[in-house]
This record gives sequence, structure tokens and C-alpha cells, in this order.
Amino acid sequence: MNWYSFEPADTLFFRGAQPMNIGENHTAAAEFPPPAQTIAGALRTAVLRQNNVSIGDYYLTPVNERIMSLIGSADRAAGFLVIGPLFRLGDAVFTPAPYSWFTDKRDTPKGNVRVYRSRPINNGLVVNSTGSLYWVKGEEGELETLGGRWILLSDLHSQKKEVHVKHLHDFFVDEPRTGIALEKNRRVRQHHIYSFTHARLRTGVSIVFGVDKDLPLAEEGILKLGAEQRFGIYRKISAIQTKHSNTGLYLSLSLVEGTKEANNAVVATGKVKYLGGWDMKKGFHKPMKGYFPPGSVFDKKLNGNFIEL
Repeated sequence: MNWYSFEPADTLFFRGAQPMNIGENHTAAAEFPPPAQTIAGALRTAVLRQNNVSIGDYYLTPVNERIMSLIGSADRAAGFLVIGPLFRLGDAVFTPAPYSWFTDKRDTPKGNVRVYRSRPINNGLVVNSTGSLYWVKGEEGELETLGGRWILLSDLHSQKKEVHVKHLHDFFVDEPRTGIALEKNRRVRQHHIYSFTHARLRTGVSIVFGVDKDLPLAEEGILKLGAEQRFGIYRKISAIQTKHSNTGLYLSLSLVEGTKEANNAVVATGKVKYLGGWDMKKGFHKPMKGYFPPGSVFDKKLNGNFIEL
């Protein structure tokens, strides 16, 4: 496993799945942090560029056999797996909080909060609170999931009664950008402007991710990531160590495609995300797919992007 950090030169923009239709809306939703498959696409492009393979050759003709075995052909998924992404603030690494962990609604929304770790019983989740088991979705509604927030990686297996919690926007700020619309011939479309929301990482924050193959990449370089030709510096870093246990529950560090296998294995999750993308080879949109959000918990390890809780 190789680990990398990424520090953008400016803002980043990852467009969501909502359509933008002329005359109906002129704003685009954003996704942040970027999905693992977006980072994988950027890494594939970096491998081609650093190994002097043109995009045209990659699309049309077989290239170096070793490179193809690592990054995959243009009409297929990458031949490697991206782990994460996670956030790093200073020396501390933050991971998505498990949707099977809960806290008292009366606690402060972030900072140190008391955590209740649930376990599945009879097709439901229960937690141990004040010496007795009760359903986390009971009528009282005292608890809410920590899913959607971020915790220290070191707290994932700590058994602490309290953990430090951050919200997603503790790592970046939204930055609205407005731009002109263009015709196919690149001329300005009159009377049309569009607004996008970019993400700017806060001071001291970087994105970190793992790759399960040894890619033919320099240890430091430029990585173009996201829309509008956004880019930054990637650097190879020391391996991020993760611990494991034997609970039989697995935390996803990235989006998980809603396949039949995933649907049968999911234990706790949040709102499903729908993503598509752009197929560079076909020059057309990829089909929309539903994904379980990072922090979802399963009773089966579906790929290398899972940590046993």
C-alpha cells in the first residue's frame, strides 16, 4: 500500500449529479471530498503523462503492457484501488465516523462527544447505555448517528467513552465562483452566467489517500484533480497505519456502489449519493449509480477500502 498527500494550488471543484439546463437553473451542486474514482482517474492521467503516453494512444492502441496492467484500459475501471480519501490536519489523520456509532443529541455538535457503539441484534441496532440495551431508533430519540462527521483515525479502535468529532466544513470553506457560459465554438453565450461552489482547504489541511498498487509515478508531482483544470502537488508519504479487530463489522472509507452484494451486507448507512461522471473515451455521460456514503458499516468486507471496527 502506498500513501499520498495532495495539496491543491487553489480551490477544487467536483460537480454533483444534478443537471444544469439552460433557462431552468444556473447553479451546480458540488461534491467534496472527491470520490475515490475521481482520484483514480487523475492518477491514471498522471501515469500516462509521466510515462510519455498520449491520451490518444491510450484510447486507440495498446500501450506499455505493464502500464496497462496497472491502470487498466480506457473503457474499464482502474486496475488499482484508491483508499479514502481522508483528511490530515498537522500530524492527525481523520476518517469518516461510522454510521453505527451514536451520540446524545444534547451533546455539542462537535468537539469531544460521548460515543455509543452499536451492534446489530434482530435486524436492528442497539447500544449499551446506562447499563441496559435499547434500540437506537426508539421513540425517545435521544441518540443521533455520528455518520457524516469525522473522527481521529486513532480513536477508531480506542474504546474511549468520548471521541473528538469534526464536521466536514472544519476542513474546508465554500467559495462561490461565477463564470460565463460558452458555445460549442468557445464563443461567449450572451446573457448566460453560471455559479459554482468551489472548496478551499483550510490552513494546515491536506487530502490523503492510499493506492494498493505500486504505480510508475514520481514520488512528487502535479496532479490535475476535478473540474476546471484544478491541480495541486501530490507527495508520497509514510504509510498510514490502521488497526483491526474481530467484531465482524466493517467501516467503509469511501463511497460503496449499491450492488446487490452491498445491499445485502449493509448494517448502517446514511443518505444514498447518486453519481455519474464523464466517459472520456465515449465522449458521453456515464450512467448514474447509487452509492452508500463513506462511514457506512457492513457485515462483510467488500474490498480493500474497509476497516474492521
